[in-house]
Amino acid sequence: MFTHFAALAAPRRWRQFGGLSLLCCALLGLTPIALGKQATTNFLIDARQLSGALIQFSRQSGKAIVFSERLARQVRVSPVTGWMSPEAALDNLLEDSGLAWEEVEPQVIAVYPAVCRAGRDCEEPQQTLSKYPTFQPGIEETYVYGDLVTGSRIRRADYHGAIPVDIITAPDIELSGAQTLGELLKFVPAVAGNSISTAISNGGDGTATVTLRGLPASNTLVLINGRRVANDGLAGESVDLNSIAPAAVERIEILKGGASAIYGSDAIAGVVNVIMKREFTGLLAELYYGEAEAGDLETTNHTLQYGANLPRTSLFVTATHFEQEPLYSRDRRISASADTRRFGGSDERSSATPAARIQLPGGDTLIAGDNGYRPATEEDLYDFQQGTTAVVPMERNSVYANLAFDVSERIVALLDLHYLETKAIAELAPAPVFTAFEARPFTISADNRFNPFGVDLEDVRRRLVEFPRRKQHNESEVSRASLALEGLAADWNWELAYSWSRSEAIERTTNLVNADHLRRGLGPDSACRGRDIDGCVPINLLGGPGSITPQQVSYLRVDGEVAGYSSLSTVSAHVSRAILPMPGGTGDLALGGEHRLEATSKKPDALLASTGTLGGTNFEATRGDRKITELYAEARLPMWRSAGGGNGLDLDLALRYSDYSDFGDSTNPRAALRLQLGREWLLRGNFARGFRAPSLNELYEGQTENQAFLNDPCTQAHNVALLPGCTQQADPTRNQFLTLKGGNAELEPETAHSVSAGVVWSPESASGLTLSMDLFQIDQYDVVSSSAQYIVSQNARFGAFAGQVERDAAGNLTLVEATNVNVGRRRVRGADLAFNYHLPRRSWGQLSFTGTGAYIAEYLARNDASGPELDLAGSFRDEASEGLGGIPEWKARLGMRWKHRRWLGSYDLFYVSEMEELVPGTDRFRTIDSWLVHDLQVSYTFPVLAGLRWAVGVDNLLDEEPPLAASAFNDNIDGRTHELKGRFWYTRLSQSF
Repeated sequence: MFTHFAALAAPRRWRQFGGLSLLCCALLGLTPIALGKQATTNFLIDARQLSGALIQFSRQSGKAIVFSERLARQVRVSPVTGWMSPEAALDNLLEDSGLAWEEVEPQVIAVYPAVCRAGRDCEEPQQTLSKYPTFQPGIEETYVYGDLVTGSRIRRADYHGAIPVDIITAPDIELSGAQTLGELLKFVPAVAGNSISTAISNGGDGTATVTLRGLPASNTLVLINGRRVANDGLAGESVDLNSIAPAAVERIEILKGGASAIYGSDAIAGVVNVIMKREFTGLLAELYYGEAEAGDLETTNHTLQYGANLPRTSLFVTATHFEQEPLYSRDRRISASADTRRFGGSDERSSATPAARIQLPGGDTLIAGDNGYRPATEEDLYDFQQGTTAVVPMERNSVYANLAFDVSERIVALLDLHYLETKAIAELAPAPVFTAFEARPFTISADNRFNPFGVDLEDVRRRLVEFPRRKQHNESEVSRASLALEGLAADWNWELAYSWSRSEAIERTTNLVNADHLRRGLGPDSACRGRDIDGCVPINLLGGPGSITPQQVSYLRVDGEVAGYSSLSTVSAHVSRAILPMPGGTGDLALGGEHRLEATSKKPDALLASTGTLGGTNFEATRGDRKITELYAEARLPMWRSAGGGNGLDLDLALRYSDYSDFGDSTNPRAALRLQLGREWLLRGNFARGFRAPSLNELYEGQTENQAFLNDPCTQAHNVALLPGCTQQADPTRNQFLTLKGGNAELEPETAHSVSAGVVWSPESASGLTLSMDLFQIDQYDVVSSSAQYIVSQNARFGAFAGQVERDAAGNLTLVEATNVNVGRRRVRGADLAFNYHLPRRSWGQLSFTGTGAYIAEYLARNDASGPELDLAGSFRDEASEGLGGIPEWKARLGMRWKHRRWLGSYDLFYVSEMEELVPGTDRFRTIDSWLVHDLQVSYTFPVLAGLRWAVGVDNLLDEEPPLAASAFNDNIDGRTHELKGRFWYTRLSQSF
């Protein structure tokens, strides 16, 4: 069966294997390598099935190879690594497989059942193979000269490309123990900043995103099988990673560099390409169970997979059911209280207290007590951490299926279907009321029956503990489908494809406050005489806990709901082929285009749309759509080869033109060089111009009201005499401020320039060792910015943005307006380091070591052309305060793998360097400590029941507590970088047939 690999047909003088797929892998333009022990190659073949391993062999050796996919898919193999001859590598791969190989022509190898090896039962391979029904003659030889690699539209077999690509394979995912892609990618060293996961409760929505280089998630393009899919349903700006089940993933390719010339918008920081499984035969049932040592966060995952190869069709189906129980903030020492002064932090408890906190017109502040009122103290605050979830409970059901059908000898049809539904519930503390600081301030009338002061009260703060805790219910449904035809015509590889995806989401928040009812209930008695009389219930906001009666709760309590969707449909066409010989060999050319329809909608209910609730986010509806047409060209040009073929220079060029119906067009080039110096050294460099089209949400978002966590410099007494914008001291007990944001239909695209230069060293003296280092720099311009924190800071320090900041007569911040504008700029500089060391197989097994690290030397960010440029490298600024999150200078992972017969083990170290943060409410900086965790897993395949495998593992083996982040809104830690769960045990049992 002809598979999803594109191919180039070339008639040969000998008849070919047929029936099933003929996979012949050879890199066009490579200098031939003689088969035999005299020539050695640094092999790294780690595919689990023989079919994939033979393809890797072909890419790394430059040999064409012919084999039956049906036979090869049934065989599992061990890794083959280190410097050796192609002959030795093939012998290792085929050991105990029942298959043998033969060099049937120069540079062409045939793999077939060992019983038919030449000189035994048959005189030559061609005669012997025809005896088996699996092999039928009559098909031309098909050269598959490579697979699509993330970052290129040219099918290539380069072992190392011009841009670094990290690959996380299905075995890597299993060894990590991760049950969601958000959890898995969180520990990739190149990932930093404000990625979202279920570890983000307050401010999260059950989705997960990835942020390369610390740039926002909208700057990283997420693909599935190389194709774009719809973003999160609530007008999201990135794909929800929780909408992809890890069990269905074959590998994840992470391109760490700009790729707008290849993929268009959003690929400024890089690309995460999730490749789904195809090559699977048989039936697999798997059960996973995990639990934190503290007895919470129970996690289960059930997986069922089936794959079959028929004469002209292959089919793969997988279904999963995933459940994750909650982890509460109160159940971990570091997150149990919002007061972290004992750890060296600050007191972030809320001034909205269970007993009313009242500021009288004369300036005195009182708090309700058992016997009337008393003066409020600095300790009269509410610890909201006692009622919040730190990790959100979640349920996910998913079905994924793909089918490949041979339409003819040269055309294959590929169908992919994906459906997934998720549910998540976050618990939050009961709703707070800040009467003076809401979008429409409240006044407790002097004539209200519960007002003993006889004057109007404007500043009353109260935590409505009589209400149940708020719960945020998030539900989503994701549907995806793609149909592609691939084939060969006149030496051209071609593809025609249509893909469609839609993500629908509903967010329902319970136990909010009906603002209209509260306003009426706080008014004079004459306008609120009782539910049976005029439909109004007077509200006692001035008492202690329990003063709000069940009747009052019933009158005030309301739920809010918002529903939305994002959809994307794409028609695309791609062609590629070898081009005329170049000075260094045969070049390659790829051409193509696509047309996309993109739409999104986010519609709140009437109360949310009219700012009619307290305790949630009020916003107006968002709706937008657009059309995109793109054309691209890419060429790989071998510029030079030495006489012996050991040295060579390749030039990659790409250009993409994008036309958007809502803002115009953009043209983005890319150029990359790859210089091979002998067997050991590879030098590479890349330049790319990129862009990011403003998202539909950024363009058309309705006005949004939120109580944002901001640091107001005017709350500090010593700043009153120093800062022009602080004429008097504001209330130091406040840390949440009313913020209004909204879209801007006049936004222009963000643009970027990316450069990288690197070296790969594979020393022949250390067989199996490869080291690489790549330097990178990203300059980003016209960044879309809407930072309320930046506006507040600039207003206080320089008097800027006077029209967007409002304060009351007492100097308290009452409103900040922050609409999206193109004013920001960023520069990120750093380095990626990696090594792989695969030791030769010994009697006690085989050891492999891997290491990756990311270093950020500089992260310059400026939110306004007139403002200062801040270096965020090595710092933490929480997303709730509109920062870019944690940007550690160093993030690294070191892994060890051991395999011996039926045993497989892994041991991983994950390290995050220290970061600096500003302690809230002060001008004092403190250090967030570095963090090092150890993960361990071991598995065994039973000999008695063939296919039965059992694995046990532990994350955070030493139970390392996450370091305190005093300015973090969620749980006093940087939940996007560190983990709160502590030591976590899990086991996995699988049976394959």
